[in-house]
Amino acid sequence: MLKKSHIRNLAIVVLIISLFFILQPKDEGHPHSEYFSKLNSELKSNGFGRPVILLDLDRLDENLQILKSKLYPPLAYRIVVKSLPSKQLLRYIIKFTNTEKLMVFHSADLVMLLNDPEFNSSDILLGKPMPVKALEDVYSKTKPERFQKLRWLVDSKKRLDQYLSFSQKTNTQLRIVLEIDIGLHRGGFSNMESFKQTLNILDINHKSLIFEGFMGYEPHVASTPNFFGDKTTAIDESLQKSLLVYEEFYQIGKKSFPLLFDKPMLFNGGGSKTYQFYQNRNSIVNDVSVGSALVMPTDFDVVTLKNHKPAFFIAAPVLKKLEGTTIPFLESLSFLFPLWNPNLQVTYFTYGGAFLAKKESPKGLYDNQLFGLSTNQGILNGSKQTKLEPDDYVFYRPTQSEKVLAEMGEIVLIRQGKIIGTWKTFSN
Repeated sequence: MLKKSHIRNLAIVVLIISLFFILQPKDEGHPHSEYFSKLNSELKSNGFGRPVILLDLDRLDENLQILKSKLYPPLAYRIVVKSLPSKQLLRYIIKFTNTEKLMVFHSADLVMLLNDPEFNSSDILLGKPMPVKALEDVYSKTKPERFQKLRWLVDSKKRLDQYLSFSQKTNTQLRIVLEIDIGLHRGGFSNMESFKQTLNILDINHKSLIFEGFMGYEPHVASTPNFFGDKTTAIDESLQKSLLVYEEFYQIGKKSFPLLFDKPMLFNGGGSKTYQFYQNRNSIVNDVSVGSALVMPTDFDVVTLKNHKPAFFIAAPVLKKLEGTTIPFLESLSFLFPLWNPNLQVTYFTYGGAFLAKKESPKGLYDNQLFGLSTNQGILNGSKQTKLEPDDYVFYRPTQSEKVLAEMGEIVLIRQGKIIGTWKTFSN
């Protein structure tokens, strides 16, 4: 018969063993999915042996088709250029969607597009208020007839005063769109008195400053909190509140300065996260901007875009594979790490790293926290189930599109899992 002390000691041992198995990290490794296995084979056979941006044209087409089915006349679609920084990509989308409306955020991009004959017929709206020095710079580098077609965004009376001074000094008409705050609180007119003072300047100087409409941006509504009920219903109701603010600005402006509104006008709104809510809505908005939804970086993984597919990835080749995870100065103990955590069974070194992206395939790869991040040579850990070898590729899904698409100078095009060509980005 066991003594009580033996029973207690046995219970402690059982508890320790149980806690070990409960607390021990689980093996999270998986090999490439079928989709990425096919891309991996293609890159190993026909790739470039370096990190690349991949754009899946089949998935892009699917996203574009969804956009066309959700956004059609009388609503107009405007392409957000910063999110799709390649002239060839822009031309592809222009042709697919039959629009030449662009929203541009950077003065260098503006100059480039204005001086490209293929974009001569583009209807360009600035996506943010530019310092007057940027306006002067664009003016000095473009032809007057192209410059005068631009729609400049103005967010304050002070900025409009600066633009008026430039207009009078250069004898150049400026087309003006006013940014209004409809709930995002990131700038734009929110005070009605300042708003009416600005309209008064436009009214008095209507030959120099041509008032053409409003821009009201509302991406915050996609983050509408809801504790009960349907998330999309909550978003829809939040959007309606923002659009009522938009309507209020319009009605007050029209009542105070009717001559300014006595013509067809631009009422820009929307964004990737909300564009699908606009069609068939009784709204003042007639121009909706979308960019990132077409390629779907992870920052746009929201319920309102659940019908869109990720269409671009970073692919980085594996340079080296080492068994285990050996830490400098702890070499004699390093064999213990994978015994405790199976996700430390293998160390991979990749060509490039520290991408603005999340690891997509194979599943179960992690940045080595002790070595830290490196843009030159990434260090990843995983279990043996990740099944990578040197010259295989690790696939990342970018968190954003505007910087990531441009940073490698070109986009590698994929159609049905095969490389079919490349497109240059704005940086080249």
